[in-house]
Amino acid sequence: MAEKRSTNRDEEEEYFHQEDTQKKAKIRRERQLKALRQKERAAIAKELNTSEEVAEEAMALGFDAETALVLPLVPLIQVAWANGKVSKAEAEKVNKKAAVFGLTSGTPACNFLNLLLEEQPTDLFFERANTVMSHIVEDDRTGMGDNVLAWSKAVAEASGGFFGLANPIKKEQQKVLEDLARIFGVED
Repeated sequence: MAEKRSTNRDEEEEYFHQEDTQKKAKIRRERQLKALRQKERAAIAKELNTSEEVAEEAMALGFDAETALVLPLVPLIQVAWANGKVSKAEAEKVNKKAAVFGLTSGTPACNFLNLLLEEQPTDLFFERANTVMSHIVEDDRTGMGDNVLAWSKAVAEASGGFFGLANPIKKEQQKVLEDLARIFGVED
């Protein structure tokens, strides 16, 4: 009987030792994940020249340090999708602006941009991305809001009008441009 108690005690000690080891491993993983998130947040903040709070919002949308530079292009993409499809001319305008931002073919950022041009994002994605952009515009002192609106307008004009005789901006795109101007606090 004493031998059985000793075996039970050994099993009990082993069980609690394993539990303790698992708890320590879980705490270590949580700390590592927290450190990785902090590092990623700081990298996004640096890429977008914004605060870590705004970078956290970008992370919640799925952006990371490698794809963060796509965020300022989201309003352009929204304008391109305003009528339900992206024309070749609109995609080319967006890609030209992406090149100015340093996005090069084959990079995660460029791949993400192409995905957004090929598969229409949800209205919720656009809404949340524009909210993040409005914070970036608010913090920016270089006229980013005016720039984003001008770039978006250029995308809208890319495939509109017939030989310059008609208004090149479709009404759906004009509505998005007006919304963007309101969101970014700039004049259309």
